[in-house]
Amino acid sequence: MNTRLFLPIALISAFALAACEDRADPPAIPNPDAGTPESSVVPADEADLPDATMTPAEMAQRREEIEQEAQETFESIMEENRQAGEDLMQLGDGAMDALSQGITSAADTIEGQIDALVENAATLRDENMTDTQKLEVVANVRTAAENAARALGQSESEIVEAGDIAEDRARQAMGLE
Repeated sequence: MNTRLFLPIALISAFALAACEDRADPPAIPNPDAGTPESSVVPADEADLPDATMTPAEMAQRREEIEQEAQETFESIMEENRQAGEDLMQLGDGAMDALSQGITSAADTIEGQIDALVENAATLRDENMTDTQKLEVVANVRTAAENAARALGQSESEIVEAGDIAEDRARQAMGLE
């Protein structure tokens, strides 16, 4: 069984070594460009290249043209950056407005939920309820208000405040004050 496993491996190794024996000798002088890809730079057009025999006046004119092009490019880049900055400021203002509206609506939502909880507690109120049962209703209203504040992503202090408000109003509705 070992021969069946090792024999193919040994044969493959022998063939690989035999294939490597017929290698060509390295060149006497190495080619420094061998293996490097051809340049992808496109040669400049003849029109772009200045004449070697430009007069000083032509050189000054060409320099002024290049400076003018550079100035126009710079101004357009600055205008694009200014516009992008203004757009970012508008986006930031819009995000802040949306966030403040979300916070205001979350506060309104909490108040609305507390109102609904207290109204439900008031409808549950019965003259035959014991004080313990009334306290259970108050505790349930507080817990429900705190859970609603958590669901709206309120901070811990806002959660406690919502619970306090709901508890006070539920106590009044249940006649426990």
